[in-house]
Amino acid sequence: MTDDSTAARLDRIRARFAQLKQVEAEHQFGVTLVDGAPLEPIPGVPEAAVEVFRIVGRIEGSHFRFAQPPELAGPAAFEARPEENPHDPLGPALSIGCELHSIPPKLRGEIDGGEGISLDLEEGDVYHIDPDDYVFLYEHPDEDVDIHVFAPDIVTFFDEFVLGPKYPELVDTVLGPGVRAERVRKGRFQGQYQDTWLRLLVTAGLAT
Repeated sequence: MTDDSTAARLDRIRARFAQLKQVEAEHQFGVTLVDGAPLEPIPGVPEAAVEVFRIVGRIEGSHFRFAQPPELAGPAAFEARPEENPHDPLGPALSIGCELHSIPPKLRGEIDGGEGISLDLEEGDVYHIDPDDYVFLYEHPDEDVDIHVFAPDIVTFFDEFVLGPKYPELVDTVLGPGVRAERVRKGRFQGQYQDTWLRLLVTAGLAT
């Protein structure tokens, strides 16, 4: 079950996703938007995650990819996932997205993605940790490292950070300052944002 706030956010995600598909069809920025699947509830997975990926199957721009984790295909797929590492300092999680900015376009068919964005399966929040910080934390579990929690749940994350006005904050946090300001230097989209997803959000009036 979802409360009114979550239900309202899911309705907004659904409406914005449909709007963005229409704007992309009109402008052809090169963004991929794939509808979600009729997923069933899965024990051990926050219901909110299933709700989101019933709407959104895949979003891919030039800088990020967000996609339904294969583990959510059904209870059997979730049970067949690799065994959890009992020594993982962050606990059980699912990768729900990754950055692509660090991967040369010609290698994206060979390299799945760069730094990941994860859903905590126990707490339900969405976070990012620098890979070097993760290695340090794994070796020194009692030390403090910077773990950036974007949202307390996946519905809020998609509503605000993927399909909404806080997307620039996501870019700054994961890719570093300055990346989102980069512009296309020549061609059809000269002067517009290099980040095709940001370009689409701005064109649709969902981000600035």
